[in-house]
Amino acid sequence: GLGHMGVKLAHALGAHVVAFTTSKDKVADAKKLGADEVVISKDADQMKKHANSFDLIVNTVAKSK
Repeated sequence: GLGHMGVKLAHALGAHVVAFTTSKDKVADAKKLGADEVVISKDADQMKKHANSFDLIVNTVAKSK
């Protein structure tokens, strides 16, 4: 989807890419697409490590009601 393309494009442009997911099962896939790091967003320690550390965030999460 859109998130996959964002990771691939950012990686191709030379950015340091950090992907966020709620699932440990998606870590390998994100790295295969070009993510340098993958953060499990349910892990408070991982989230705290990256607080205020990004120049740009591209959010591709769909909002549903």
